[in-house]
Amino acid sequence: MHLRTALLVSVLGACACATPPRPTEASLRLPKNARALLEGRVVDRGGVPIPGIRVEALPRGRDIPWSEPATTDDGGRFRLSVFAPAEYGFVLTFGGRTIVTPEKEDPARLSVAVLPGDRRTGIELLFLREEWEKIR
Repeated sequence: MHLRTALLVSVLGACACATPPRPTEASLRLPKNARALLEGRVVDRGGVPIPGIRVEALPRGRDIPWSEPATTDDGGRFRLSVFAPAEYGFVLTFGGRTIVTPEKEDPARLSVAVLPGDRRTGIELLFLREEWEKIR
């Protein structure tokens, strides 16, 4: 009987959920600031705009919350409203898959810094189609 009890306690202990970390003071202040806008387009290596790509701003810091993603329009254009001050890279999702590559041109390797109320335009993100083709 004691063996069953010990086993049950062991199993229940292994399944216990951890609580998420408490938000830091810095992360609680950011939503009170004016948002920054990031605008640009996603293109392939030939400069052709890519529609239907989900674009997410990748926060560069533990206190920066993730913002809502955007989907590129027919011209490959996107617009993101992000928390500031902060720095961001970008991740692209295509066909339900998100890929980050070691390529120096990968959007995740970019670093765009913004202050509250900033508007950054002309951001061009490279869609590395060949990397998506490798995993199909």
